Amino acid sequence: MTAGKESRTAHSVAIAQSLAQSDIDALLASSALWDAPDRVSVKSVTGQTPEDFSHNRRFSVCFLPSGVGREWLGGLTRLDCDTFVECSSEIDFADLAPLIPTNGGRSHALSVCMSTRSAYHLPVARKFVTALRHRGLIAEKIAATVEMAVQEAFANSLIHGNLELDTSGHLSMDSFTELGEETKRRLASSKHGARVILLTARRKKNGHIVITVNDQGNGFTPPSDSCSTAVAGRKTTFGRGLPLIKSLCHSVSFSRSGRSIELQFDQDKADLLTTSDIFVSELDGNKDQAPDTDIRNPQNATILIADDTMLSREIIASYLRSDGFTNLVFAKDGEDALDQVKIHNPDLIILDIIMPKLDGYGVCKAIRANPDYAETPIIAQTALEENEGRTRIFDDGATDLILKPLNKAELIARTRIHLENRLLVKQLQAYQERTRSELTMARDMQENLNPTPENYRGTGIDYGLRISATFQMSSELGGDMWGLMPIDEHRLGVYIVDFAGHGLGAALNTFRLHSLIWSDQLHDREPGEYLENLNRHLKGLLPIGQYATMLYGIIDRVESKFTYASAACTSPVLGNSLTGQARYLDGSGVPLGVVRNARYETREVPFTGANFLLLYSDALIETTLDDGQFLSEEKLLSMLRETIIESKSEIDLAAQIADQFMDRAPAQLADDFTIVSLQSTPIPCAI
Repeated sequence: MTAGKESRTAHSVAIAQSLAQSDIDALLASSALWDAPDRVSVKSVTGQTPEDFSHNRRFSVCFLPSGVGREWLGGLTRLDCDTFVECSSEIDFADLAPLIPTNGGRSHALSVCMSTRSAYHLPVARKFVTALRHRGLIAEKIAATVEMAVQEAFANSLIHGNLELDTSGHLSMDSFTELGEETKRRLASSKHGARVILLTARRKKNGHIVITVNDQGNGFTPPSDSCSTAVAGRKTTFGRGLPLIKSLCHSVSFSRSGRSIELQFDQDKADLLTTSDIFVSELDGNKDQAPDTDIRNPQNATILIADDTMLSREIIASYLRSDGFTNLVFAKDGEDALDQVKIHNPDLIILDIIMPKLDGYGVCKAIRANPDYAETPIIAQTALEENEGRTRIFDDGATDLILKPLNKAELIARTRIHLENRLLVKQLQAYQERTRSELTMARDMQENLNPTPENYRGTGIDYGLRISATFQMSSELGGDMWGLMPIDEHRLGVYIVDFAGHGLGAALNTFRLHSLIWSDQLHDREPGEYLENLNRHLKGLLPIGQYATMLYGIIDRVESKFTYASAACTSPVLGNSLTGQARYLDGSGVPLGVVRNARYETREVPFTGANFLLLYSDALIETTLDDGQFLSEEKLLSMLRETIIESKSEIDLAAQIADQFMDRAPAQLADDFTIVSLQSTPIPCAI
């Protein structure tokens, strides 16, 4: 590399569309994100909401809009991104910067940085822990414990740290009211309201999860361990819930003069998945460069022989060559062995235990400490007679042990069996990768059956509707889809489908039905008649025992009505966008593909300028939530009512309900999840 031409690290950035370009440019050019912004190249993608960004795209950072709302906070679970930062000219990151290493490494599995003003009104702690759970960084069984501890620490840093409020002691009604007014004043001020609060999470090698809450307030003097349990009850601005936090965590520590609280949680390593397991699966280039023909033939395997005696190396090599193994690599001591492993990534290592510089025990430990070589078989060879030495090499990571002097037949037999096992694993990994790649392509195709946010928002504007939707696949290919069908200038068709089952079969059926829907241009017929015609065609295409539930309806903005027919679909919800009052409509009917000549009733309800319609798949009401219960009919209506009443401006209703559902649902859903809302807005003049 020539002087003055340093390599630049590429970063993909998701940016809220509402942000001012000047604020974006200032943040990108500052040292808040990277300590050397001049060595960073940025490719930015803008979106109106988190739904506008592809679920399969990896982002280094997401710029949240100033005054972050619930919708953008939901991006923590929807976007494949580790760092979320509120972008505002008012914010000074100070000693919390830089947030991302310039070299592209991941210092944190997840970090969220926003102003106190924004964080005060949002369930940040809950959404942060939900995101960790969905990324597989914390187990379901400890999620509630982690959330409680993080919430207490976050509240301490927010209220006592950044806002510098004293909430200790018993407050009278007057002092409580005064405290509320003072809180509003401080939130509105730049001194307190614009201070940054930063949440980060990382996983240690021992499996512990470390969550840190950082503020920019005056800090505090952490109490010593000997008296920490006595903090509760003191009249101090520090200590809100500290005994509770300590009881929930493996350990609690403080730094930055008390402005950082570090919580460490212990959990079973078996319950953990890496972020790459959830979002991005990449093959190790060194491991899978060989073509399938090489993988299938053990004789083509690379074998590393590590022994400090040249004669021993030559004897082992001659034994192996006599059986057809010719791709041999040599190392003369332990340090050389580690170098050769990095260079050649061998399929098998034959390792002497007693060697200079670094013995076999140390080599085994070093190899097993690197996840790239965790599965590489190691045959240790030794002349040691003590059981202790033999046992120790297995503890340090050896796969097998043979004794000196070596027996040719035994060496060859053990070499062949370990290589066959190793190469079978590599074949399986290659097959899994191909399958994963094909399934990813199929998932992308299935997601493309649904309207994009840009498409459904634009269509909604044309028909005086605010349309919101969320679609999330389960771990398998599924059978959910939904869509919009413009009929004329004042009538809009809408449908939602859920095929029974999972996997390729359900996905193929979804493609079949999608083709039928869009090949039939007679969408303006009565919904009942439309479903009857669709059912007749689908019955001839589906294998016996396979079927779909579906709702098809037409919103007529001129006649202010919604006509629909249902094929055993989940009961749609019709409600009032002003009061939040809602009721279930009749979703009964015969599933598609069951009876060839099934009849479907066309139903009609008023749909005025104050109404909303909610359509959803059965995952919403048939998923066991964190309280061990399903979301009942009454709870869903109550959730809708509270969401509408609490929102003081226009909302994307489906997205808000989806966020609340995801907070309480398992990280891995058992079924596809689809939710669509259509809310009346003033009808365009052209209609």
